[in-house]
Amino acid sequence: MRGRGVFSFLKPRAGKLSGNDPLDVTPIAFAHLPKTSGQALTKGLIQALKPAVIVQGFDRSMFGAFIGFETLSNEVRSNIHLDWAKMSPDAELIAGHFAFSTLRARYPAARMMTILREPMSRVLSFWLCWRTQSDEILAAWGTWAKVVRQARRPLAEFLACEEVACQLDNYYVRAMLWPHPKVPLAGFIDRRHDDSLARQAAARLRQLDFADVMENPRFQSNLQAWLGLPVDYPRFNEARPIPPEFKSALHHELTPLALGLLEARTRLDRTLWTMLARRRLPDTDIEGLRERALIGNVARHSWLMIA
Repeated sequence: MRGRGVFSFLKPRAGKLSGNDPLDVTPIAFAHLPKTSGQALTKGLIQALKPAVIVQGFDRSMFGAFIGFETLSNEVRSNIHLDWAKMSPDAELIAGHFAFSTLRARYPAARMMTILREPMSRVLSFWLCWRTQSDEILAAWGTWAKVVRQARRPLAEFLACEEVACQLDNYYVRAMLWPHPKVPLAGFIDRRHDDSLARQAAARLRQLDFADVMENPRFQSNLQAWLGLPVDYPRFNEARPIPPEFKSALHHELTPLALGLLEARTRLDRTLWTMLARRRLPDTDIEGLRERALIGNVARHSWLMIA
């Protein structure tokens, strides 16, 4: 089944979730890449599939070189799966910030899916999302809170922060390939490895049973055709308001230095997004689609930073 590739539509799966033999259940594994509308999609999948057992949360790939997990609150720690072998073997839906390797190792029979977003838009949204995190919220995150607070710095400084690289620097490639000797836990990917890493990540992406780009107007209908079920997918923004002390006119943040760093932090992810967008939308001007998505997101983020 996996050999048919990322762009094929598969038959609706048999099992409890489709009303057939309850002993024949093929799990759905959704690799939720941060700031790609994954929370809304996860809610839609839960409503559509009605899984008896759900696994959500994070795996080790999200935290780079961080080791201070004992400083996290029990509630936060319970959602971080440091050992994939301890994730429930009975899960019918796995939906979280998990690397490809985690999902494939724990759920080798699962039908895997993901969604990519225009990468520069994702990074800007990621920066603003972390800016909304108050000290009260971050108290539960122990010493990891120091990493999240880097988002309170100007955009250019945030983009240059090596501590954040694990979730900031070409994250799509990292999620596809983690762990990888050419992808550092701390620090940024060396451009010397770009061609090799891009090829390897593209090959991994093609192994997923379903993938699409968030900007595809037919994404919801494509997903429903693949699942064989209707899926409610409201594209809403769940972001908390940005505290007044962390607001800054976005046009002041988008300096030449920041724009250069933004290009560097997304260069490999743009390759993956463009490849997937071209195959999903063969008759579309993909560069125009990317530019329109970015302009729209910059306009929306600008409003969030001044409203």
